[in-house]
Amino acid sequence: MTAAGTIGFDDLTTPSGRATEVPGGSALYFSLAARQACPVLPLGVLGEDGSTLRELMVKAKLETQGIELRPGPSYRWTAVHSQHSSPEREVQRFGVYEGWRPTVPADARSSEILFLGSMHPTTQLFVLGQCTGANLVALDTMRDFIRSDRGLLLELARDADLLFANRGELEELTQSPALEGARSLIGSGRLRAVVVKEGARGAVLLTRGMEKQFPAHPVREVVDPTGAGDSLAGGLLGHLASVGSSSETALVHGMEAGLRAAALAVSAFGPAALVQGGQG
Repeated sequence: MTAAGTIGFDDLTTPSGRATEVPGGSALYFSLAARQACPVLPLGVLGEDGSTLRELMVKAKLETQGIELRPGPSYRWTAVHSQHSSPEREVQRFGVYEGWRPTVPADARSSEILFLGSMHPTTQLFVLGQCTGANLVALDTMRDFIRSDRGLLLELARDADLLFANRGELEELTQSPALEGARSLIGSGRLRAVVVKEGARGAVLLTRGMEKQFPAHPVREVVDPTGAGDSLAGGLLGHLASVGSSSETALVHGMEAGLRAAALAVSAFGPAALVQGGQG
């Protein structure tokens, strides 16, 4: 499985406190959540300040041949949460991701499952164009990119099999109420399933023949909601890879695995609990 997305540092403020220079990014959370179920190759780029991120990946036994090094600062994300939900304020500083056009390693181009984590949609398309062997393509994004490149993201959604989005993102993308918009996307191009992320309420899985609400997995304390959605995606797709199926039954069991991974992610600042959980 191949996972393309951001890898960088986060500055996080939540009701539990504040943490700075925390390892983060969509490809990192996804890969840490998926690695227990199947091999995963993250694709990303690090700047001159990224040595600690690469060391974390090596210690977590993640493949690093898909990580490019470039001069300049690594990607950074700042988020402020007044509640344990989507951030009230967030800022991206792209650093070395600005203008990055990844060269996908040859062995990754034939991966049966491809996750396109949140990054600029032109970069997602660039990766997708190289991974022609993917039988299942999953897509995630952020509101920033929907606002600036809505048409391109609709095109990407039609080229994906599975879309991850929260209610606000779906409403902006489809210009309809969230679940209605999700239903309207299914069957458009190759898209056949949408996962609606609902934070503390869990998530909804929609396919052409099913609409199922899944409660959030219990967690003692929500410390930091960052990375929950990418961890959900990693747990779900990792399960699909491990069973070699993307049937509705496999998707249901995959949602349960994904929500367990999301609960682990939110129990600490950054991906610390995912790293530690994977060592148990």
